[in-house]
Amino acid sequence: MKKLIPLALTLALCACGGTRVVDLNDEKEVAAMQDVMELEYRDWTKTAQNMTESMLKSGAFKQIKNPVIAMGPIVNDTQQRFDTDILTKKIRTTLMNSGTAQIATNFSGEDLTSEKMRAQRNNPEYDQTTIAKTGTLVAPNMSLSGKMLQRNLQLESGWFSSVDTRTEYYLQLTLTDLKTGLSVWEDEQPIIKEGTHAPTW
Repeated sequence: MKKLIPLALTLALCACGGTRVVDLNDEKEVAAMQDVMELEYRDWTKTAQNMTESMLKSGAFKQIKNPVIAMGPIVNDTQQRFDTDILTKKIRTTLMNSGTAQIATNFSGEDLTSEKMRAQRNNPEYDQTTIAKTGTLVAPNMSLSGKMLQRNLQLESGWFSSVDTRTEYYLQLTLTDLKTGLSVWEDEQPIIKEGTHAPTW
């Protein structure tokens, strides 16, 4: 009998465990995420698409010759911990692939390779003809910055119903002309969810 107890526990743990990979190309699989109160893949994708379309349709890039964007801070002011690059990377990729604007990575702190290589000038270990000359870096003429906000609202629908929560997320973005300091495009995209187990501090 004593030998059967560890075996039973092992089988129970195996039955409860396991990992399943979600196919993001399967609409039913992605739709099943709708009960999640936290921000998830579908939220990032749809919000990034809406923001990018709004930016491109606004005509903001027609006001600037050869738009080069520096990614400013995107502040996470929600009650969840996540890297806002999940969202901004999708926006950046769409803008670049559209041929509308370029991204100045040496100003965003994401890729400092160009600065590191310029620091090798006069280093005898490098062929100096392969090091970029002075005056070749392109400065950004626009910046994109913003904030992600969250607020929780308690909902009650009746005497015998449980209390649900409405969680409202708001992504606010601003595109600024760095020459004038003026905003050339702004938008806000809400993501509204209702259910239980809302993210809290």
